[in-house]
Amino acid sequence: MNEGFRKPTASNPIENGKLPHLKLSIDSKVPKLFFLPGDPDRLKLFEEAADSFEYLSVNREFSIGIGTFGGKEFGVCSTGIGGGSSEIVMVELHSLGVERVVRVGGCGALREDIKCGDMIINSGAVRLGGSSKMYVRIEYPAVADPFMVVALAESASKKGIRAHVGIGATVDSYYAGQGRCIEGFEIPGSSLPEELSSAGVINFDMETETIYTLASLMGMKAANILAVHGNRKTDEWLSDYRSAQICAIETALETDFLTL
Repeated sequence: MNEGFRKPTASNPIENGKLPHLKLSIDSKVPKLFFLPGDPDRLKLFEEAADSFEYLSVNREFSIGIGTFGGKEFGVCSTGIGGGSSEIVMVELHSLGVERVVRVGGCGALREDIKCGDMIINSGAVRLGGSSKMYVRIEYPAVADPFMVVALAESASKKGIRAHVGIGATVDSYYAGQGRCIEGFEIPGSSLPEELSSAGVINFDMETETIYTLASLMGMKAANILAVHGNRKTDEWLSDYRSAQICAIETALETDFLTL
């Protein structure tokens, strides 16, 4: 039966042929490469950098657009914050036939020499999220596609940008999980930032491990490039990180993924 006329069910809620969250027809022709910012407003930055750009859908935290840059076609889909919404994006993009994804966002550094405004490219991520645990046991690694990591690092080098490659950590918590102060409440247990830093982990974010794990399981390729918004060692904070995000976006767009 044609999916456009199939009655939606709780287990497969496709209605009128459209994906339930991204609100695109399941037979939509979209680019094989998608960039995944967290904030829907960052699609405007992709639009500014692109040669051409058009919006396809806006629903809740999920905004989707497609564009061209240097003759190459790409897609952009915001994930919102955290593992749950990132899982939705990964599953529904996979349904559309997307093959490669690059998370382009922000993070907090866990090393003193990493400055606010620097870029981080994660070769892998400690799995402290929640959604990916529903797919595979926790011992399964969250790793990037190595060729995409090298390509992003080379793109940053060509632009003269400070980029650090290493293992990050993804946690589904912004406050307690990342050791931030909560007034009137004492966070139980040891300091996770210190524990991870001592193990050589270079940054925190809230989406990467979900994207990497699901990409591997679904036969997709994934990588990330993250602008450093804060440093947990020095307690520095980048209040206006627009320019850092533009730098991350331009570096990602200028990376040659078509040959990978």
